[in-house]
Amino acid sequence: MSELLTPPTGFALSHAVGTTFTLTLEAALAVPLSFARRGLASSTDDSVGVLSAVRQAVDRVDVFAQSGYISLGASSDLVTVLEPMIHPVTTRRGLFHPKAWFLEFANGDERRYRFVCSSRNLTTDRTWDAVVSLDGTPGDQPRPVNDGMVQLLGWLADEGRSTPRLADPRGIRIRSLADAWRTIEWEHPDHVRRLNVHVLGVGSNSLPQLEGTRALVVSPFVTGDGLARVRARRGGETTLVSRPDQLEKLAPAILHETRIRVLDDFVDQALADADTDADTPDEPRSADLTGLHAKIVVHDRAGGGSTMLIGSANATTPAWTTNVEVMVEVQGPTKQFGVGTISEALAPLLDDFVTDGGVAETADEVAERELDDALRRIAQTRVSMRVMRDDPYAVEVWAEEEMRVPKGFIPSWRLLTQREFVTSTIPAADQPHTLGSMGLEQVTPFVVVSLSDAVGRRQQTIVIAEVYDDVPGRADAIVASHLTEPGAFARFVRLLLFPQDATALSEPGSVFTSFHSAFGAGVAEDGSGLMELLVRAAATNHQGLTEIERVLRHFSPEESAQALPEGFASVWESVIASVQKGEQT
Repeated sequence: MSELLTPPTGFALSHAVGTTFTLTLEAALAVPLSFARRGLASSTDDSVGVLSAVRQAVDRVDVFAQSGYISLGASSDLVTVLEPMIHPVTTRRGLFHPKAWFLEFANGDERRYRFVCSSRNLTTDRTWDAVVSLDGTPGDQPRPVNDGMVQLLGWLADEGRSTPRLADPRGIRIRSLADAWRTIEWEHPDHVRRLNVHVLGVGSNSLPQLEGTRALVVSPFVTGDGLARVRARRGGETTLVSRPDQLEKLAPAILHETRIRVLDDFVDQALADADTDADTPDEPRSADLTGLHAKIVVHDRAGGGSTMLIGSANATTPAWTTNVEVMVEVQGPTKQFGVGTISEALAPLLDDFVTDGGVAETADEVAERELDDALRRIAQTRVSMRVMRDDPYAVEVWAEEEMRVPKGFIPSWRLLTQREFVTSTIPAADQPHTLGSMGLEQVTPFVVVSLSDAVGRRQQTIVIAEVYDDVPGRADAIVASHLTEPGAFARFVRLLLFPQDATALSEPGSVFTSFHSAFGAGVAEDGSGLMELLVRAAATNHQGLTEIERVLRHFSPEESAQALPEGFASVWESVIASVQKGEQT
């Protein structure tokens, strides 16, 4: 997925808006790396590269996810720097379920756009998914194909849509992107006769017309009434590809009218084997970490030609009635887009499946679903915190309205940067809970909320608190806490000032553990050569120097002695004095 977010050659990210149902902060860390210039960072294992990438991208990226379905993933204290770009969405009915990216790239005054629509969430799950990527350029007039996408961007920018409330500058930027989106002309192959993007659950965008005489439906989750909405009409043949557990729950009459298929055991096991080599997520909320997750609907029309839909909507009633979903529709010749062509392409991955259906939901499945629903409702509670400058820092945490926990469930919570849970609901504003004795870098609005049932089942999610009396430069303190030795600090400075000069991390031996390797040839550990680098920045990158200065303010004298290269302080003073003198003249 990351390659689809990478800017075209010669372009840099101007703005990105992403949507997802489930989100892990671990996976979100990879997003700024996708937009970074070549060599800035290529792995979330590289903390200095990640910090540099996030600092350069966080103000230009917004990611919206369903509240109650945000988790940590693999544990990393780096995720705290992501807070400005993560926005939980609260919904009154249905779920926020789209998986799409709106991307704007810039090269001087030139703009290019990309729309990515998929079935893939922003997680590290290893699943079989489907994706469509469209590239476009600004046109001279509004185009109907863009109407639904423009409505979704405007809907996301509405005040109160996310918790906490979207900051004004971000809302303004998203509305500006929506205005630019109206006229985009999308590239597509010549055999695509019609292109449309359907946004369900937002505004007045219409449902796609599905009137095929033959249909292929690929959907990991399916219900009988949902399948009835997307299957072939007039008694035509329908092939359904889904998960075994979903197919077994369908009514026998539906199964008799439908050819059913599943992922081949070997194909599914290959993903499962690959997943065992990955780090185990700390707080998974996915139904499965492997298996089928693609959503595709293909119809052969009676009058000739075929329609294919790819996106986020399952073959369920909520997906087509109450959820927010996005589906890209392409129409064209049956030879390219027909049921037979797509079925043949998928055939090596699939196997027939035999079941009598009618299997009832188990007691464990009911309990898991009830726990999931309860946690999602709790996560929509607005949480606030106040930062207090005390020993050295403390925070007060409270809920803006009563956190209603159904009978039989046990709640607990903690700050993401803390280890110990508080076994209770988050209290009301008149009795806030105080957490003290923390460094500034430990102050975070990410609050882990956990819910357990009577037999020990447990699920967790992350909510984001509204912060009051925040400390200016808190993000700089987080960065400073990771720059603990000269090599890391030196590399951070270079990546921040001249990312285009950085050596790609993927190259063998590129570990940057010393001052010399971090700065490259010509700069030694004794500081010689450093003046030239900083003087170059003084002439071209005052903003970068300002950011370095902000980070330096969070070093104590002891930390400065440990982290800064020898002689850096005197060189830095000279450069800053030179910059200030130039600004005065």
